[in-house]
Amino acid sequence: MTTTRTNKYSLLASAVLFTFSSVALASSDANSVVIPMMANAQVFADFTDDMPAVLNYFTAATETQVIAFYQQQFGETIAQERKRGRLTLSYQQEKRIMRVVISQQNNKRQVDVIIEQRQE
Repeated sequence: MTTTRTNKYSLLASAVLFTFSSVALASSDANSVVIPMMANAQVFADFTDDMPAVLNYFTAATETQVIAFYQQQFGETIAQERKRGRLTLSYQQEKRIMRVVISQQNNKRQVDVIIEQRQE
């Protein structure tokens, strides 16, 4: 009889803890930002839990392919600048500003995507 009672309390305690952990995960995920990346991306930094959000990865795609991918994702660029071999593309959607920086790294491209809230 004691064993059954203990098992019921263990089940109840586990259910309550699971509920609290699910709520905690849901609330932390609500602030996370989803940044689109190329299919063959090798991510080396992912700071998308809060704003500003940053994602850094390497890709074998060409610069032209990376540009086309982000135009499809974010729309037309609002600014474009090349400095010291790095191409920076700027986009805007609603209240967010997105910057994509593309640079050559050996035989690959490094892609840095930064998303931040627009200041009004």
